[in-house]
Order: sequence, then C-alpha cells, then structure tokens
Amino acid sequence: MGPPPVPVGAWGPTPPARPVPSGPERASFGRRLSARLIDYVLVVFAAAAFFVFMALVIVLITGDDESSDAQGEVWAWLFLFGWGVLLFFYDWLYLVTWGRTLGKMMLGIKVVRMDGGRLTQGQAMGRAAVFGLPQCLPCVGHVFSGIESMAALGEERRALHDRMSGTVVVRT
Repeated sequence: MGPPPVPVGAWGPTPPARPVPSGPERASFGRRLSARLIDYVLVVFAAAAFFVFMALVIVLITGDDESSDAQGEVWAWLFLFGWGVLLFFYDWLYLVTWGRTLGKMMLGIKVVRMDGGRLTQGQAMGRAAVFGLPQCLPCVGHVFSGIESMAALGEERRALHDRMSGTVVVRT
C-alpha cells in the first residue's frame, strides 16, 4: 500500500480562485480603441461643420465677411479648450440614450452596468466626465485619458472611467 492521497492545498495555501466573468464577452482593447477613433473622427467632422455653420451665421447677421480679432480669439480658445466638453456631451448623450456611441455601434460593442443592465443617468454622466473633461487641457488631458484607458488592457478589461462609473464594455 502506498501513502495516503494528499488533499489539495495540503502543501501550502490554496491560491484564490479567479472570478469567472459572467454574462456577455467583454470587448477587447483593440475593439474599444477602434470605436474611440471612429468617434473622434465623427466628432471632428461635427465640430468642423459647427464652425462653418457659425461662420456663415455671423456673416449673415453682420453682413461683413471679415472677422475681428476678438472673434478669432474666441474661436481659438474654444478650439483649444472645448474639445473635452464636446467629447463629454457626445459620450454622455449617446450612452444614456443607447448605451453606445456611433463608433461602438459600428463595432458591435456596448456599455452596460456591471450586472448587465442599462446605464443610469449618473453612470453615463460620470463615465463621460472622467474620460472627456480632462481633455479640456491640451496635451496633459489627452495623456491622462490615454493612460487611464490603458487599464482596459488588464484582465478585467475595464478602464478607469469604467471602474469609477461601475460599467463594463461588452460585445453585442
């Protein structure tokens, strides 16, 4: 007869079991990044259309096709520091309405609560604020958003804005 069987974990502490993600498959970092790039292109086109529209409105109202230095300065400040506000509203309104932005729709991913339910107003607003508003600060804000989004490379596939708002991005 041989030695008695050794119970599992008898030679030291048993490592904790990793939680198995339940529900739909989480979106990969590459898919999330691609969706964000599509969203950036769409927001740039929308912003450019807004600038052209406003220039036409100003010409129609004033009857003068030359802008003053003050007008140019206002547009420059808006262009430099308004990007984050624009991203905030874009993300917030799409997430609270459909749970996904246009880029996410195109790539078949969606933002949901941790339990798989639809986002609340507060979750959509908080997620959009943590991602978009730092980008009001040129360069520094973009670097921050890039670094905080890199957390989605981890095992949980959740960026800082997901963790703070209690959300996860899943494939649909």
